[in-house]
Amino acid sequence: MLSRNVSRCCEAHRRCRAFAVLAFGALQVESPMAACLRRCTASLRATATVASLSSDHAVLSVCKRCEHTSAIATPPGRELTTKEQIDELMDAFAEACELITDAKESVGTTYFEDDMEDAEKQTHDVLKRWESLQAALERKGTAEELQKVRNMYDLKIKQLKAELETVREAGGAG
Repeated sequence: MLSRNVSRCCEAHRRCRAFAVLAFGALQVESPMAACLRRCTASLRATATVASLSSDHAVLSVCKRCEHTSAIATPPGRELTTKEQIDELMDAFAEACELITDAKESVGTTYFEDDMEDAEKQTHDVLKRWESLQAALERKGTAEELQKVRNMYDLKIKQLKAELETVREAGGAG
């Protein structure tokens, strides 16, 4: 239940881009919940919301304004599985779609350039992840799996690039 409340809170702050400080003090949290709460939700011009745990209570606080990141560091000596790479790709893809939507909504405003820059950076990140995933599958020599992944995600990636270009043209940044 606590993790659901934390998720809702994080999402609300991402959407409204508020800069507030939240504290959940002295909440009893079992150790299995720790993994759910240790996630950073960040968006450009939004807050980095980090839930940290001590032994018997959780504190959720907005630490600072930060650049967008959707990457989670891989432990040294461990390569991501194909499924994990796809999951990260789709997380980055969803964030890119959201940023493109923000840019589309801000066409004609003073925020357009910043929103467009954010969308371009995130789309570039998605494209790098996509190329990396394909290269990893080629190195493994799994042509069947590579073709399956391409069939499932190639159209989405192309659509993302097309949407970004459409917004760029609409804003006169082409």
